[in-house]
Amino acid sequence: MDPASFTPPATIGGYPVTALLSARAGRCACAGVDPATGGALLLKLGSPGDALLAGLRHSHLAAVLATGVAQGQSWSALQWVAGRPLRKVLAGGVPPLARALAWMAQLLAALDYLHGVGIVHRDITPSNLLITPDGALVVTDFGLAARIGQGGSAAGTPACMAPEQMRGAPADPRADLYAAGVVLYQLLTGRAPFEGSAGTVVQQVLAAAPPPPSQRRPALGCDFDAVLARALARAPSQRFPSAAEFTSALAQTAR
Repeated sequence: MDPASFTPPATIGGYPVTALLSARAGRCACAGVDPATGGALLLKLGSPGDALLAGLRHSHLAAVLATGVAQGQSWSALQWVAGRPLRKVLAGGVPPLARALAWMAQLLAALDYLHGVGIVHRDITPSNLLITPDGALVVTDFGLAARIGQGGSAAGTPACMAPEQMRGAPADPRADLYAAGVVLYQLLTGRAPFEGSAGTVVQQVLAAAPPPPSQRRPALGCDFDAVLARALARAPSQRFPSAAEFTSALAQTAR
């Protein structure tokens, strides 16, 4: 859908819309305002996973403030997070190692919290991670979120999808940890583990192992090769079983 040809509603969930941010296939994201406080909001239509996070609070998760259904379509109002997508930050070059590891620790802390309450994000990508002006990482975009064991579908972003998610397996925290591994790989090397057309990436994810990060960026040395080999293992049973164990392995490697 061309956003230029889409006219957003005047309100979403009773909150005034101030600007259209994006629109595609029955979904849209808009800037809005809370008339009670005057605070800025992110308003969304067609993002059903947001409802799972309503009322949950974590310093590295965008807060879902209200959700509902109107005329058969889900709507949600989220905290407005000022920041740049990690995708754009990475376009400017690989960050210093200490900063990259700090962002990974924040991402994994957010995932540990989500998984602890039985939710899988299912679309962890550099586009859905915001870096705030004070340098913190905040996870956003919960439209595909599902309860653990539910939501079996092949939806997601191919470059960051685990093999089993591509096959439509039910939601599993280890798929989020695979996606976190993709993010770490990009933070360390400036490149995705697999590159090419969407079809090529899918074939590689399902059948190949990515090059070790030290091959892509020799200055790294081999310290992170084993961590990423485990994080990006094709079989879920061979990956880190939890975000906490992923965090611990990273901390030990960085010493």
